Amino acid sequence: MKFFLYLLFFLLFNLAGMHEYNAQEKISTVGLQFKPIYSSPFFGTGPINLVDSGFAHEIRPGRGFSGGMVIRKGYKKNLSFEYGINYAVRNYKLKIASAGNLLIEDNFKIVAYEIPFSQLIFIKLNEKMFMNAAVGICINMFPSDIARGNDNYGIVAGRSLLINPSLLANLGVEYRTTKSGYFYLGTTLNRPFKEIYSFSIDYLKNNAVINNVFGNLNGAYLTFDVKYFFHEDPEKKAKRKNKTITKDKNK
Repeated sequence: MKFFLYLLFFLLFNLAGMHEYNAQEKISTVGLQFKPIYSSPFFGTGPINLVDSGFAHEIRPGRGFSGGMVIRKGYKKNLSFEYGINYAVRNYKLKIASAGNLLIEDNFKIVAYEIPFSQLIFIKLNEKMFMNAAVGICINMFPSDIARGNDNYGIVAGRSLLINPSLLANLGVEYRTTKSGYFYLGTTLNRPFKEIYSFSIDYLKNNAVINNVFGNLNGAYLTFDVKYFFHEDPEKKAKRKNKTITKDKNK
């Protein structure tokens, strides 16, 4: 994860002084985004393993998604600000084993609402292709605690915070058309500053608790980002402003 962040900040500082960009100034556009979630131990988004009294517990992040609406506001030729709202689902697989034998296997999910804010810097690759780096903050809201189980196990997970902020770090490329909007592909790391849930897992036999472990879910994830921004001409604001000035002069 540190390498990813170092690379991101290197790009931010080195791209800040470049000026040969397709104008972003005075462009405000709305887009849609869909971001499949995946995990990587390298970025701290891998499985959680807990061993106690011969019982091995594994919580492995599975496939999930985050998606919603995004708004981009360009205020410099190479700088834009983005914010939006997303619905996110984190999926997990729970396994409990003992002496090499799988005892329990089940799935559960965590639902969240996200409000991301990001600062983007662009570098021009050619007339229509642009690369970007971005950093930001995401406000993550978790609507409920989790309780799941059966006659053989139970997991209870409580939210650490109702509103839990996280760091956003992003790299991507986009293709800009003159009439059909922008098409964007990238990857984003969402890493909460504090663990999102604390959990307790019980293994039961004949209604008696045989084994119990405690742990935390850090909630970090990687996404593959797909975005589409609707076309917006930067001249529209200028035209509206000129019309207003003309009307005022004619009064």
